[in-house]
Amino acid sequence: MFKVGVCSSSIFFRGAIKGLLPNHDLMEFETIHDSRRAAAAYRCVQIIVHENDLLSETGDESKFSDENLRIIVISPRFNQANLARLIDRGIRGYQLETVSSSVLQATLQLVALDEIALPSVLAEHLAGIPRDVAYVPLSAKELVVMRCLAKGYGNKEISRSVGIAEATTKVHVKAIMRKLGVSNRTQAAVWAVRNGLDQASFHA
Repeated sequence: MFKVGVCSSSIFFRGAIKGLLPNHDLMEFETIHDSRRAAAAYRCVQIIVHENDLLSETGDESKFSDENLRIIVISPRFNQANLARLIDRGIRGYQLETVSSSVLQATLQLVALDEIALPSVLAEHLAGIPRDVAYVPLSAKELVVMRCLAKGYGNKEISRSVGIAEATTKVHVKAIMRKLGVSNRTQAAVWAVRNGLDQASFHA
C-alpha cells in the first residue's frame, strides 16, 4: 500500500489537490525536504507537488525521487523541454493543472506500479514532427539555436548564448520551424529534445 502526500507552500494548491482526491487521507507538506523525512517511514510515498514549488526549492540538478519517494508534478503549462529534464531528474508523473480527479487517480495507480504517467497532450505534440536530424537541412548556426530551444530558452537568452542579435535569432527560429514543418516553438523544442540536441554541443 502506498501513502499519498501533497507538497506546496500554497494552502490553495494543497486544498485543490485534496478536493480532487477525496478518498485519500493526504499527508501535507510545505517542502520536499519535509516529505523526504516522511518517506523514510513508509515503503512508498507519492508526493504531488506543483512544478513552481519543486523547481524553486531544488535549484541544483540532483534527483527528486528515490526508492521510497515518488514525485508527481502538476504543471501550469505543457513544456516538452522542461518535462524531459524533470524525467531525467527522477519524477514519476506529470500532469497539467487542468487534470481531472479520475486522471489524477489513474496517475497515482500507474506510479504505484512503478510506471511513469504522462499527459495525453504529449502525444499531440509528438505527432507529425520529423523524426531524424539527418533528414532536416539545418545549418550549423541553426543547430546551435535548436540546442537553445531544447533547453527552453527565449529569444533574448538564445541571442546572449549564441552571440547574435535578437532579430537574427527570430530569423533563425522561423527558418527552423519552416524546415521542420512545425507551427510553434514548443513543437520545435520537442523535436530537438527527441534528437538529443538538449545534450549535444554544437559550434557554429
